[in-house]
Amino acid sequence: MKNLILLSIIATLFYACGTDKDQEKIAGLETEVLAIHDEVMPRQEDIVGLKSQLAKKIQGIDSLQNVGVSSNTMAEQRIKAVDLNQKLIDADKLMMDWMHQYRGDSAKKLDPKLSITYFEKEKERILLVKQATLKSIQEAKTFLE
Repeated sequence: MKNLILLSIIATLFYACGTDKDQEKIAGLETEVLAIHDEVMPRQEDIVGLKSQLAKKIQGIDSLQNVGVSSNTMAEQRIKAVDLNQKLIDADKLMMDWMHQYRGDSAKKLDPKLSITYFEKEKERILLVKQATLKSIQEAKTFLE
């Protein structure tokens, strides 16, 4: 009987230690996910500004074409501006979708292994948001220079 109690205590201690390690991993992953979000979120203001600049560029090209001024270069610039504007829109949508779908508080209530998997996937998703955001901003800035 003493052996059974001793085994039970040892098993409980091992489970508790494993749970603490899992909780630390979950907290670390969540911190990473939110840090990436916090790094990228302020760049949404850049997206808004660049979309406005691209819209003005497109409008300027359209105005010139309306008065009969046109060239292949202008047409190419308009196509490029529209494409870059769409990339900015897509990056903004990725962030908004990610924020609406993020369920960190609910994930922490799951089984630790499922919670870890959730935060690992969210880290991948927010890294894709970051990549799309930074790339679209850089491409738009380069075009507008």
